[in-house]
Order: sequence, then C-alpha cells, then structure tokens
Amino acid sequence: MSRTEVSPLKPAAAEGLSSSLEARLAVLAEQVQHLEVRVSALESSAPEPAGTPVVLALESHPTLPTPPALPSPAHFVGLIGRVCLILGGATFIRALVDAGTLPRGWGMALGLAYALSWALLADRGKHPLDSAFHALASILIAYPLIVESTTRFGILAPGPAALLLLAVTGLHGAVAWRRDLQPIIWIATLASLGAGFAMMAIRQAIEPFAAAFLLLGVAALWLTYGRRWHGLRWPTALAADLGVLILALLAAWPGGPPEAYRGISPDRAMALALALAALYIGSFAGRMLQRRRVINAFESVQTAIVLLVGFGGAVRIALTSGSGAALLGGGVSLAGVGCYAAAAPFAEDQEETRANFNFFTFLALIFLLLGGPIVLPQPLFAVFSGALGLAAMVAGLRLRRAVLILQGAIYLIASSVASGLALWSLRAFLDPAGAAARLPLAGFASLAALAASLALFLLRRPPDSIAARMRAPVLVLGALTAAGFGALTIWGCCRALARGAPDPGTLAVARTGVLSALAIALAWLGRRLPVLELRWLVYPMLVLTALKFLFEDLAVGRPLTLFLAFMFFGTTLILAPRLLKVNR
Repeated sequence: MSRTEVSPLKPAAAEGLSSSLEARLAVLAEQVQHLEVRVSALESSAPEPAGTPVVLALESHPTLPTPPALPSPAHFVGLIGRVCLILGGATFIRALVDAGTLPRGWGMALGLAYALSWALLADRGKHPLDSAFHALASILIAYPLIVESTTRFGILAPGPAALLLLAVTGLHGAVAWRRDLQPIIWIATLASLGAGFAMMAIRQAIEPFAAAFLLLGVAALWLTYGRRWHGLRWPTALAADLGVLILALLAAWPGGPPEAYRGISPDRAMALALALAALYIGSFAGRMLQRRRVINAFESVQTAIVLLVGFGGAVRIALTSGSGAALLGGGVSLAGVGCYAAAAPFAEDQEETRANFNFFTFLALIFLLLGGPIVLPQPLFAVFSGALGLAAMVAGLRLRRAVLILQGAIYLIASSVASGLALWSLRAFLDPAGAAARLPLAGFASLAALAASLALFLLRRPPDSIAARMRAPVLVLGALTAAGFGALTIWGCCRALARGAPDPGTLAVARTGVLSALAIALAWLGRRLPVLELRWLVYPMLVLTALKFLFEDLAVGRPLTLFLAFMFFGTTLILAPRLLKVNR
C-alpha cells in the first residue's frame, strides 16, 4: 500500500502566508474599532424609546387644555384650618388690646399690618387656591377692623378711614388682578362698599365716603375694560351714584342741611356731583373714541343716571345755594359743545357707529338745554335754542340723519316755550284778556325759526323712511307754527276791530274764523304737501272749533257775531272733509 507524502512548505512561502494573515487581521481590527466608535456615537445621541416618536407626533398638533385638577378634600380642609389659624391670630391681637397690653391705636395698626401681610403672602402663593384662601383671610380681618376702629373706638376720622378703605381695597384688587382671582375681587369690593356705607351712616359723614365710592367706581370701570369682569362695574357705579345722590339731597335741603350734617359744603357737594358725571361720561367717550366701538348697556344706563344725579344734583345745589350757577352753566354748555365735537367722527351714517353718534348728540342736546338757561337770560336762550333747532334741522336733512331732525324739533319746542310763544298762543285762543297782549320779540324769533324749519323740511325732502319716523315731531312743529300764526291773526283782528279790550262777541267770532281758516288751510296743505302729514291735524282742529263754538260763541255772541260764526263753522265742515277726500 502506497502512502502519499506531503512535502513541507518552503520557508519563503510560509513567511508570505503569515504576513498576509496579519495584514487581514489588522484591517479587521481597525474596522471593528471604527464600528465601536460609531456605535458609541449613536448611543450618545440616540432618541427616547420607541414609543416617543408617537408622543411627539401627537404633541405637535394642538390639543384641548386639560382642566385643572380639583383639590383633594384633605387639601381643602387644610386650607380652611389655615384660615382659622389666621383668624385666631387676629383675635389674639384683639385680646391683647382688650386686656390693655396694647393701646388701641397700636393694636389697630398691628391688626391691619397682620391682615395686609396675608394679602401680600397671597400674592406669592404657589397655588391659586392657596392665594385665594390667604386673601379671603385678609379680607375677613381688614374691613371689620377699619369699621370698628372708625365707628366704635373713634381711632380714625372719616377722611383717613375713607383713604385707608381705598388703599386696602386697592391692595386686594391688585392681588386678585395678578393671580386672576375673580371671586376675591368681588368679595373685596362688596366688603369695601358695605364697610363704607356703614361708616357713612354711623359717623354721619357723607363727603369722604361719597368721594371714595366715586374713585372706586371709576377704578372698577377701567379695571373691567382690561379683563372680562364686566359685572363688577355695576355695584361700584350704583354705590357712587347713591353716595352722590345722598350728598346732593342733603346739600340742597330747603333751609340748609339737617343739624347732623351741617358740615356739608355746597361747593364740595357740587364738585362731587359734577365729578361723577364728568368722570363716567368722559371715560365712556374716551373709550368709544379710542376703540370706535358701540356703546353697551351699562354705559347707556349709567349715563342716564349720572345725568340725573350728577348734573341734576349740581343744578339743584346751585339754585338752592345761589352760588356757582354761572360757572356751572358755562361748564355744562362747554360740555355740550364738546359732545358735538366728539360726535363728528361718527357723522357718516354707518350701522356700527350709529349708536355712538346718537349717544354724543343727545348728550350735547341735554347739556345745552341744561346749561343755556343758567348762562343766558330767558329771551336770549329762546333765540339761541331756536337757532340751534334750525341748525340741527339743516344738518339732519343734509346728512339724512333722523336723530338730528328730532333734536332740531326738541330745540324748537324749547325755544317756543322759553320765548313765551306757546303760552301766548294758548292765551290768545282761550283767555279773554290774552288777545290784547303783545308777543315778545323772542316769540317772533321763535316763530320765524319754526316756519323756516318747516320750509327747509319741504325744500330738502328727506327719504320716505326718515319722513315716516319724523311724523310726530313734524306734526308738533306744524301745530306750534299754526297756533302762532293763528294767534297773531287774532291779535291783529282785535287791534283792528276794537281799541283796548275787545268785545267778547267780537273776540269769539274772530277766534272761530281763525280756527276755521286754519282747519281749511291744513286740509289744503295736506293735499298739496303730503310730506308734512298735516292732514292729521284737521279733525282735531274741527273738534276744537266745535267745542269752542258751543261753549263760547253761543254763550257770549250777539246775533251778528253768531251769524258770522255759523257761516265760518259751516263752511269749514263742508270744505275740510272734501279737501281731505280729494287728497285721498
């Protein structure tokens, strides 16, 4: 059996194989080392576990905010216990004062500092509920302490007590503002108002607390402009209104204020009444002009109240005391001019700003009608009011604003009353001696303004929508104009037919003739000028003529005057309905 023999490698071949293996191992080791470096780098920058990308993807989309977790019962009960401990500390200070260890003044100061320190700690609370309970404890200590120190112990005078009340309320309001604690600011505000009214009643000091209520009301107004706490403005505004109303009533008391309120100054009371109206109306106007927004319900209601309480109270005080009336009238009149200037940016008839234009122009109307009679003598005010009515009518017809036409009618009615035209016309138709009286010059000016306004209404005929809404004011203006010219006709007839006092029969037939002519003229004008709607005055005029004929002509007439009266009245009954029928 043969055996194969393997011959050994040569030395040169063995050395070449060994070097090749070593080179390959070196390359492999280098690659492994490189992989280790990369793996370690990847591990150091690796993301969260596999579930994380899903969470991140979900978080990238907006989600609804989760509601805050309710406090546990243990935490809630613990906060109540903490408030009890805080109140216990306050009662300990009170015990030291009652025992004589602390003087009352120092005890009051220490108790107030203790209460305010908890308000400051409430501002630094970690949780809103903790802050709320700390602030509540501060409120429960501070306001009763101020009331008791002012009313029972007499440590504080009414003036410093009112200032301290404002400061404490301001601190609690600031904490509630910073921590967004709406219940706390409600509790603090109501506690402040209750404390103020209690001190006002017990100490019989009206002025300092009325001023404090006014400042608190204006501050609450601007505070609620910045947050959604709009309900807070109502109680503070009503408190300010009530405080100024009480002050104005006592200052304008007939014969002077009651004995317990002799310290009330009419000048200070008038200043507070004017400040109430000026601060609130100025705030409303500034906010509307700044934001160009529509007036809201609170502003409408409060404006009406401050006009009645503020300006009405100031006028009553001025008339009772006899001082400051001219200055008051001038200020009110300037306020009216300012309101017309504030209404100018809203002159263009747009739906979103119409309410603001109406608001400012009606304020101007009220201010000028309030201030004008105080500053001007009555005849000059009548002429001034008639000129304003004519100007408002021109502006309303030009801008096609029904509110200005209505205000023009109000100015003209005020002019006819102030000039004596309305009363003089009524006396010319009813009073036996009234027909002989002469119409004042201001009455002629008022009658001219009335006639010119009606003529302008005809020449610049407004759209049917405005004419329909202005039917009642135009009818009133037409009735005043007709009555004025009719009274002038009666006065002229009496002057022509008789010297001095006219005969009763002659006066009666003259009145019947004028009323009959007016009824026929109104029926004819209702046919020719339907825009004035004067036909609505015809039948009331016929009823008035019939009553006058029955109760005056038949009672005082002579055969000749009765003949003329029957002719006038019968002709009117025939012609007026026919003219109206043709008109239809």
